[in-house]
Amino acid sequence: MRQSILIAAAVALAFAPAALAADNAPVLGKWTSMAETPQGSFEVVYEFTEVDGELKGAWSNPRGNGDLKNVSWDGETLKFGREVSPGGQTINLNFEATVDGDTMTGKMITPRGEREFTATRSS
Repeated sequence: MRQSILIAAAVALAFAPAALAADNAPVLGKWTSMAETPQGSFEVVYEFTEVDGELKGAWSNPRGNGDLKNVSWDGETLKFGREVSPGGQTINLNFEATVDGDTMTGKMITPRGEREFTATRSS
Protein backbone atom coordinates (compact mmCIF):
# COMPACT_ATOMS: atom_id res chain seq x y z
CA MET A 1 0.00 0.00 0.00
CA ARG A 2 2.76 2.41 0.96
CA GLN A 3 4.57 1.66 -2.31
CA SER A 4 1.41 2.51 -4.30
CA ILE A 5 1.12 5.86 -2.53
CA LEU A 6 4.78 6.66 -3.24
CA ILE A 7 4.38 5.77 -6.92
CA ALA A 8 1.24 7.91 -7.20
CA ALA A 9 3.03 10.84 -5.54
CA ALA A 10 6.03 10.46 -7.88
CA VAL A 11 3.77 10.45 -10.95
CA ALA A 12 1.87 13.52 -9.70
CA LEU A 13 5.12 15.41 -9.12
CA ALA A 14 6.43 14.46 -12.56
CA PHE A 15 3.41 16.05 -14.24
CA ALA A 16 3.04 19.03 -11.87
CA PRO A 17 5.08 21.54 -13.95
CA ALA A 18 3.00 20.82 -17.06
CA ALA A 19 -0.21 21.21 -15.10
CA LEU A 20 0.91 24.55 -13.67
CA ALA A 21 2.05 26.04 -16.99
CA ALA A 22 -0.45 28.17 -18.88
CA ASP A 23 -1.76 26.80 -22.18
CA ASN A 24 0.02 28.97 -24.77
CA ALA A 25 -2.34 28.05 -27.64
CA PRO A 26 -4.45 31.25 -27.37
CA VAL A 27 -1.45 33.45 -28.23
CA LEU A 28 0.46 31.30 -30.74
CA GLY A 29 0.69 32.46 -34.35
CA LYS A 30 1.20 35.70 -36.23
CA TRP A 31 -0.46 38.91 -35.10
CA THR A 32 -0.63 42.11 -37.15
CA SER A 33 -0.65 45.58 -35.61
CA MET A 34 -0.35 49.12 -36.95
CA ALA A 35 2.33 51.35 -35.44
CA GLU A 36 1.83 55.10 -35.47
CA THR A 37 5.08 57.10 -35.41
CA PRO A 38 6.12 60.66 -36.24
CA GLN A 39 7.48 59.20 -39.49
CA GLY A 40 4.07 57.71 -40.39
CA SER A 41 2.11 54.49 -39.94
CA PHE A 42 3.41 51.03 -40.72
CA GLU A 43 2.52 47.42 -40.06
CA VAL A 44 4.28 45.37 -37.38
CA VAL A 45 3.92 41.59 -37.30
CA TYR A 46 4.42 39.74 -34.02
CA GLU A 47 4.87 35.97 -34.07
CA PHE A 48 4.57 33.83 -30.95
CA THR A 49 5.84 30.26 -30.90
CA GLU A 50 6.36 27.60 -28.28
CA VAL A 51 9.75 25.88 -27.99
CA ASP A 52 10.01 23.04 -25.44
CA GLY A 53 7.05 24.49 -23.56
CA GLU A 54 8.58 27.98 -23.45
CA LEU A 55 6.83 30.90 -25.14
CA LYS A 56 9.03 32.81 -27.60
CA GLY A 57 8.35 35.74 -29.87
CA ALA A 58 9.69 37.76 -32.77
CA TRP A 59 8.68 40.96 -34.53
CA SER A 60 9.11 42.27 -38.06
CA ASN A 61 8.23 45.39 -40.00
CA PRO A 62 9.51 47.18 -43.11
CA ARG A 63 12.32 48.73 -41.04
CA GLY A 64 13.68 45.57 -39.44
CA ASN A 65 13.03 42.59 -37.22
CA GLY A 66 14.16 40.97 -33.99
CA ASP A 67 13.34 38.79 -31.04
CA LEU A 68 10.87 39.79 -28.38
CA LYS A 69 12.08 39.87 -24.79
CA ASN A 70 10.52 38.59 -21.57
CA VAL A 71 7.59 36.87 -23.29
CA SER A 72 5.07 35.47 -20.82
CA TRP A 73 1.43 34.33 -20.82
CA ASP A 74 -0.34 33.48 -17.59
CA GLY A 75 -3.59 32.44 -19.22
CA GLU A 76 -5.00 35.97 -18.97
CA THR A 77 -2.28 38.51 -19.78
CA LEU A 78 0.38 38.38 -22.49
CA LYS A 79 3.51 40.40 -21.69
CA PHE A 80 6.52 41.03 -23.90
CA GLY A 81 9.16 43.62 -24.64
CA ARG A 82 10.72 45.00 -27.78
CA GLU A 83 13.63 47.33 -28.48
CA VAL A 84 13.51 50.00 -31.16
CA SER A 85 16.32 52.34 -32.19
CA PRO A 86 14.99 55.49 -33.85
CA GLY A 87 17.84 57.85 -34.66
CA GLY A 88 20.35 55.45 -33.09
CA GLN A 89 18.83 55.71 -29.60
CA THR A 90 17.60 52.42 -28.09
CA ILE A 91 14.12 52.58 -26.54
CA ASN A 92 12.45 49.73 -24.67
CA LEU A 93 8.78 49.15 -25.38
CA ASN A 94 6.82 46.88 -23.06
CA PHE A 95 3.45 45.39 -23.93
CA GLU A 96 0.62 44.00 -21.81
CA ALA A 97 -2.40 42.59 -23.60
CA THR A 98 -5.37 40.30 -23.26
CA VAL A 99 -6.42 37.91 -25.99
CA ASP A 100 -10.01 37.26 -27.03
CA GLY A 101 -10.05 34.83 -29.94
CA ASP A 102 -8.22 36.53 -32.81
CA THR A 103 -8.05 39.96 -31.18
CA MET A 104 -5.34 41.23 -28.85
CA THR A 105 -5.88 44.47 -26.94
CA GLY A 106 -3.82 46.20 -24.31
CA LYS A 107 -1.18 48.81 -23.83
CA MET A 108 2.31 49.62 -25.02
CA ILE A 109 4.38 51.21 -22.27
CA THR A 110 7.02 53.63 -23.55
CA PRO A 111 9.40 56.04 -21.80
CA ARG A 112 6.92 58.77 -22.79
CA GLY A 113 3.86 57.04 -21.35
CA GLU A 114 1.30 54.43 -22.33
CA ARG A 115 -0.42 53.99 -25.67
CA GLU A 116 -3.24 51.73 -26.74
CA PHE A 117 -2.15 48.56 -28.52
CA THR A 118 -4.26 46.25 -30.68
CA ALA A 119 -3.40 43.36 -32.96
CA THR A 120 -5.31 40.84 -35.04
CA ARG A 121 -4.27 37.24 -35.57
CA SER A 122 -3.24 36.82 -39.19
CA SER A 123 -2.38 33.10 -39.02
